[in-house]
Amino acid sequence: MRLVDRVRRVIGLAVAGIALCAGIAQSAEIKLELKGGGFEISGELKVYDGKKYIVESPIFGMMAIDGSRFNCISPNCPTGPTFDPEFVGGQQRAPLGDLGTTSWMGGSGIGTNFMPELVKSYAASRGLTIRQTIGTDNRDLIFTLESKSGKEVGTFNVLRRGVSQGYEELIDDKVELVWTSARMTDEQQANFTGAGAGQMRIEGNEHVFALDSMVALVAQDNPAVSISIENLAAIYSGRITDWAQLGLPGGKINVYAPVEGMDLLMHFKNTILAPRGLNLTQDAYRLGTVVEWSDKVAADPNGISFNFIGYIRNARALNIATECGLITRPTYFSAKTEEFPLARRLYLYTKGRPTSVLGRELLDHALSPEIQSVLKAANFVDQEPELLSFKEQGARIAYALNAEDEDFDLKAMRSLITDIAPAQRLSTTLRFEVGSFNLDPKSQKDVRRLALLLKKPKFNERKVMLLGFADSVGSYEPNLKLSLGRAEAVEAALRTAGYSGAITKGYSELAPVACNDTPENREFNRRVEVWIK
Repeated sequence: MRLVDRVRRVIGLAVAGIALCAGIAQSAEIKLELKGGGFEISGELKVYDGKKYIVESPIFGMMAIDGSRFNCISPNCPTGPTFDPEFVGGQQRAPLGDLGTTSWMGGSGIGTNFMPELVKSYAASRGLTIRQTIGTDNRDLIFTLESKSGKEVGTFNVLRRGVSQGYEELIDDKVELVWTSARMTDEQQANFTGAGAGQMRIEGNEHVFALDSMVALVAQDNPAVSISIENLAAIYSGRITDWAQLGLPGGKINVYAPVEGMDLLMHFKNTILAPRGLNLTQDAYRLGTVVEWSDKVAADPNGISFNFIGYIRNARALNIATECGLITRPTYFSAKTEEFPLARRLYLYTKGRPTSVLGRELLDHALSPEIQSVLKAANFVDQEPELLSFKEQGARIAYALNAEDEDFDLKAMRSLITDIAPAQRLSTTLRFEVGSFNLDPKSQKDVRRLALLLKKPKFNERKVMLLGFADSVGSYEPNLKLSLGRAEAVEAALRTAGYSGAITKGYSELAPVACNDTPENREFNRRVEVWIK
């Protein structure tokens, strides 16, 4: 494990279970001085547990600082621990006793990489220890939670048996939750409706707990910079076999892919190959571990592979080029805005609140701000908001300036540039249910997170702009009204969540983030962006 990953893991466990106590300064700028002088660290305080400071330094990044070796010398120093282990994610916890048993089911990827980290983080926040065993089915991980006295207080069953079986058992109340890397389909929803379980793709039943992004990888010295999804599919189906076919220096393309049964391969087939009626080439080099998928191609100038964004390692991720001319860089920011074409959401599905105490508390912990560092440690894309300057989005603006006349208004474009040129874009991007002004389930949670963020002191003197956008279906003027209506819908939701003062504007179909050629792409363009200046 790399040093940075070990540090993230330590920090992730340290911050588990954090919530503000009355009168404690958290998320404040502090300065720590080495006892005796000679060295200082400044940054935003994330956590103080009475012994360690977790500080995000603009120079050093996230750090865990031993309080016995440093003095806090700023006015905002905490006077005591900044967390209460009995309160997390906005939910009051029950007194520690019999937490019961909860069983969750899904695929092997999330079950192996995230679920153990989730329960470890939860246990640390509760002062519990964990005993892990394998079930009678070796796909099952059993976590027994014990109190400090050694008493068993709960059991968490992680059943890595697949999403399809998970949905069947959720319908029959044999499991309390299903995790998945794809949103529930119409057919799957119909099975729940037919069983009398009602709508699942609504807030309270559908929970987005993390984001992720698949990326195409090449070696550092490979001359390729961008690739289209069509060409990626053609390479992996064997229709393109030489780099010269892509206008690059010639050479046989060496294709690397995971072995059968891996979640990543299933996702690639479902999103890249199957929609085009293609199958994976028989000439692919098949690899069994997530490290190999990146490291093998990093050492092969003629190779190509794919992996999740958290596992780029020493390889280089390609930009994704679209038929309409948009080029999107593979960054954590573009994954968080869900504007990278290969980005995806990771879901938890429940039938309302889980019945068991442990199930409810684990779900709350999985959706809490405190889990974001754990997600990073597990190489997923967390939902912690990030800021990006206008200059770093120049390619998007250049594309917008070349739009067809019927989709373009020069005066409005100048107004948009005037608004955002001195500002920073927040990665939080709000999207809507199809054909409505109703925020989708993820965005309903995002609005509440956004309200909490904007109420922090560091935003007191800054202007918050909610900029609405539409797709290109229909004429410019009606779309202008639609885009403004979306911005106003978000502003109203923010007021309900406790924040007021945001400015709303609509910019019709200007500055698209995806081509308007498919219903799925048009959905990305129906959005509200948050800009801060």
